Amino acid sequence: MNPAPLVSLVIPACNPRYFRSALVSALAQDYANLEVIVCDDSPGTQIEAVVDELRSLARHPLTYLRNPQPLGFVGNLQHGLEQSQGDYIKFLCDDDRLMADCVSSQVRLFQAHDDVSLVAARRHLVDAEDHILPQRLETSPVTFGDTLFNGDDLLDFFETRQLNFIGGLSSVLVRTRDLRELLPALAPGFVAMLDFVLFVCLLRRGHLGVTAGVHCVERVHPDQMRRQSDVKAAATSESQHLRDMFAARTAAREPFSGWVRVQILQGDEGDTPRIWENLFLIHTLRCLQAIQESHVGSDSDSFSELYGKWLACRQDPLVLARLMRLSEHWPMRPRIVPVVIDSEGDAQALQVTLDSIERQAYGAEMTLVLSRSPLPGGPHVRRVSQPLQADWAEQLNTALGQLGGVDWIYLLRAGDRLNAFSLMLLAERVVSRPQIACCYGDEGGVRDEASVEPVFKPDFNLDLMRGYPYTGRMLAFSLDALRALGGFAPGYRELAPHELLWRLVESRGPHAIEHIPEVLAESAFSYAAWLSSEAVVAENPKLLDAHLKRLGVTYRLQNSGGAINQVRYLHATQPLVSLVISAQDQLPALERCLESVLEKTAYGHYEVLIVDNASQGGETHAWLTALQQLGEDKLRVLTLGEQASFAAVQNLAAQHARGEYLLMLSPFAVVTEPDWLDAMLSHGQRPEVGAVGAKLCNAHGLIVHAGGVLGLRGAVGSPFVGEPMEAGGYMQRLQVAQNYSAVGADCLLVRKELFLSLGGLNESVFSLAFSDIDLGLRLGEAGYLVVWAPDARLVLDPPAPAAIDAQAEAERQAQLAQQHDAFFKAWMPVVARDPAYNINLSLNGSSFCLDPGLKAAWTPFVSRPLPHVLALPMNKTAVGHYRVIQPLVELEKAGWVTQQQYFEIPSNVELERSSPDVAILQGRYTEGFVKEIERLKTFSKGFCIYELDDYVIDVPKKNGHLKHTPKDLEKSLRRGIERCDRLVVSTQALADALHDTHSDIRVMPNMLAEQLWSGLRSQRRSARKPRVGWGGGTSHTGDLEVIAEVVRTLANEVEWVFFGMCPPALRPYISEFHPPVPLELYPAKLASLNLDLALAPLEYHIFNDCKSNLRLLEYGACGYPVIVTDTRAYEGYLPCTRIKTNSTAEWLEAIRMHLADPDESFRQGDRLKQEVLRDYVLREEHVQHWYSGWMPG
Repeated sequence: MNPAPLVSLVIPACNPRYFRSALVSALAQDYANLEVIVCDDSPGTQIEAVVDELRSLARHPLTYLRNPQPLGFVGNLQHGLEQSQGDYIKFLCDDDRLMADCVSSQVRLFQAHDDVSLVAARRHLVDAEDHILPQRLETSPVTFGDTLFNGDDLLDFFETRQLNFIGGLSSVLVRTRDLRELLPALAPGFVAMLDFVLFVCLLRRGHLGVTAGVHCVERVHPDQMRRQSDVKAAATSESQHLRDMFAARTAAREPFSGWVRVQILQGDEGDTPRIWENLFLIHTLRCLQAIQESHVGSDSDSFSELYGKWLACRQDPLVLARLMRLSEHWPMRPRIVPVVIDSEGDAQALQVTLDSIERQAYGAEMTLVLSRSPLPGGPHVRRVSQPLQADWAEQLNTALGQLGGVDWIYLLRAGDRLNAFSLMLLAERVVSRPQIACCYGDEGGVRDEASVEPVFKPDFNLDLMRGYPYTGRMLAFSLDALRALGGFAPGYRELAPHELLWRLVESRGPHAIEHIPEVLAESAFSYAAWLSSEAVVAENPKLLDAHLKRLGVTYRLQNSGGAINQVRYLHATQPLVSLVISAQDQLPALERCLESVLEKTAYGHYEVLIVDNASQGGETHAWLTALQQLGEDKLRVLTLGEQASFAAVQNLAAQHARGEYLLMLSPFAVVTEPDWLDAMLSHGQRPEVGAVGAKLCNAHGLIVHAGGVLGLRGAVGSPFVGEPMEAGGYMQRLQVAQNYSAVGADCLLVRKELFLSLGGLNESVFSLAFSDIDLGLRLGEAGYLVVWAPDARLVLDPPAPAAIDAQAEAERQAQLAQQHDAFFKAWMPVVARDPAYNINLSLNGSSFCLDPGLKAAWTPFVSRPLPHVLALPMNKTAVGHYRVIQPLVELEKAGWVTQQQYFEIPSNVELERSSPDVAILQGRYTEGFVKEIERLKTFSKGFCIYELDDYVIDVPKKNGHLKHTPKDLEKSLRRGIERCDRLVVSTQALADALHDTHSDIRVMPNMLAEQLWSGLRSQRRSARKPRVGWGGGTSHTGDLEVIAEVVRTLANEVEWVFFGMCPPALRPYISEFHPPVPLELYPAKLASLNLDLALAPLEYHIFNDCKSNLRLLEYGACGYPVIVTDTRAYEGYLPCTRIKTNSTAEWLEAIRMHLADPDESFRQGDRLKQEVLRDYVLREEHVQHWYSGWMPG
């Protein structure tokens, strides 16, 4: 087999708008044996120009072909196929792009498995402006790791559901020979579904391989081919054509069961026989769908649409009402006065602001307007207006002096639009954190009445604020604090509020400034427009100067007249700095690093301490020996006999260092600019600073380190990775000195005395990783700032990781996982809420992207007046609804708890942000979930409830759920229950069966949701024959076999009605079959069956003994008379007819008894309905039982 077969990467180009990024990604592929072919079907020359521009940078052969006549999309594909020379071919649509390792990872999987016919890469979606969009069902991974899917099983799946979770043409790699056979045959009949039909045909030839990780980016935009009207119209007929193709399959096969065979690849399969595992694909996709539906905007096609939905979730009247109910627990009601400054005399803009104040969930005490024009609409009882004067800040001092009974003011401009929750959140912060004196929030823009351009700010960041007034102009102040400092200072015009902010910081400390991480206000006068306005740019240096002079700080601005203050702090001394470089046989890199330091560094008062961490190479030893023999006082070598951890090396070096400062420097770092060390010492010598980090880029000028964001892509990650060195970054944060919680050790400056006083790096706990981040957090805990200095710029150019022993790597990964957990345990609260970041921003993947979160998980208050419950229901239907979701909703509605629901296991960060008092885990009995319970118990202090509805240890053989039962279920179930603080079950029988699993077992009977089950109406005697029936789920084969002969016997006497499922053998004997419906439609559907008699047969089995009486409750709510099997599930006082033996004769006798006296039968149904609606409906008087069952004590 050719170890590196030729791959043809073909771009069928037509639209030049995104072509450049597609071609750049093609040329950046790290697979060596690659040809890139561009087939240009566009009318202009823009695509050709891009090819010519990038040709000189191409690392792979690049062929450009212009089509003399337009061929259309499919024709262009065929043209590219004809020109390709590769063993494999990959199409890349001109609006998509690939990760650099996409082709190599796909070829690697193909080459290792001959029976694979196509390899797909996972993808994520971006919009027209490159904003990452949330995962959808079709882009969500159904397995983790490289995976093979059995081709025959997938064909069975696709025959029943045309859900393409494989991807588009850009996602897959195929054999060229296969495509040359298939594409010409499919091209005439398919356009809209060509990719999917092609995949289906390929699966008839082999299996599907899917690579781990995201390797492809698919763009969603209005001009996308699949969104064109003619293509969408063609999709309907093509879908039918595909169904016809499936119908023509001749192979005999069982109906698709929902299961597919998969193999999770470990990389060491070799020639061993394929070992398949069963994956319940249907169930997995349903779970993923529930997860996606619970997230905000998972169906959004653009960021603007996603952001609009995100905002809408926060302004739902029901949500605001819930928050206002919580405000009833506040010890005080802050009186807030919005101050609206109308400098333009714009009545329309002023009205926008006033209307938004009127819509506040938490009302303003009054509104003060400073305007050049009269108030629109005339006088208003809660509005005070004054003519705007030239110096509005001085005018405001006078006006505020006349205000009585006011606690806080909120500065706004005419045209600002407060969101409905804004004053409520401000009031809650004032109540919860009485020490604060100033508050700012996130903000957004308005364009054509739409919400755009949200700005998610960090918590108060002293160095960022010195760079520019990043807090924005919408500031709120405590009136007492404002008056104590004499009000706004004259002469600062637009930045007078920010001058006051600085004086508050100087007098009260940074903690006096509060940040609310919510978009409190929006304006057509955007954040960026305000920051770049002449008034702000002119006053910003003046503002900084006054602040630093009051502190006695000497400085100079590196830039004059710019929008951002680049501050260089000046110091009287030049302390000795010890540059510590730890190396182990990395001689070429070490030589380059040392040479660059010695040749380029302008700051002269330093020493270099090279720590030889037990190098083995003779060249390295010789070079280090020669270095020592130079006798240079500035250059020393410390040699270790045994290899030590990075943390231990740095601690040892600190003991030998002569300098006042330590600078940890990677041997792969290269100095390129002379003043890098001056820039770091500028901050490092400030008494309030504990550590300083640098701006590091790779050899291509792309960012590799720009500070550390806690929780980003794991324990910590750098933002802006991969962006150009000169880029501005989000909020210009790549260009401004600022405070981070930590910076990386590749270039880290710290005062030696401070380093030693903290005990150095924690080498006992963090021997492999996180010791530098832990140091930064300990510095912050001790009251010091960690500064990232963007003007300290170096290159970091590490080599590719060397191959290591698999066993050693496995041990290292296990140790790393332990240290990862240790880091989270030590610093979880700050990791979950990194003050340098924002809780609304994603921690997965790219930095500074909106994380839309869950639809119903918004908890913006920092105070907790009620117990908070975190629930993990099994699903959104049936057992999840009855046992968790609806009781929680009713408890919250009644004012007993606040709650959040997750349909996937929350991350450590999500757990900490939720900080539940109670966590409810439903039906978690696989081994993987048991481990997640252990993690939840580790990272949450909440009281843990294990919720169980069925005796899953022993499932009847004919029950449809039996095949889903995991191996060693009883063992896993018991371990899961043991790790929780309480077991809650639905019946006493289930509690009895599980009596030895836990010392605290509570029984909470199922109840019905009032809004779904009250007021149902059914008709009686609606047909010529009595209507007798059954309704339920799809797993009751054995239960329905109990009455199979009954159904046959009475087929001519009654109308049999089945709802939910009906065994095929009974279909000829029934009058009606109604398929399953969604849960929200189920009660009305059940009532609409108009049954004269309902049946609830159960097999005699411990599983059914432990079941709840839910079927009886549902029938009862409809007013149906009911016959049930006499098991423990249906014992009790509810009126119904009970069958003792389950014999056909007894069932027939009971049914005929009811039919012989319908009036008495209906009276039984009426009594049942009365008692069910009285005792088994989740009203306020019943939810207290759920509260008692879930709360500690």
